[in-house]
Amino acid sequence: MKPSRNGARELAGWLEANFPDCSFTEVNRDRKAQPPQNGGRYQGRIDGPAGWADAVRTGDRLTVLDAARRLLAR
Repeated sequence: MKPSRNGARELAGWLEANFPDCSFTEVNRDRKAQPPQNGGRYQGRIDGPAGWADAVRTGDRLTVLDAARRLLAR
């Protein structure tokens, strides 16, 4: 399911307000991005800071994942 433009904008705004060190990038496979990215036709990626994968940031990652699911599924 392709997220709506409004949902993507809301997620980007939510990230800026709550996790300013993260960003949301949309990837549209139909445009044949170079180099190829992700496996699906349309996907989004949330990029975080260097320490984002640390165990102490697990709660933050889950919060962002929940917000992405909620805002992009509209």
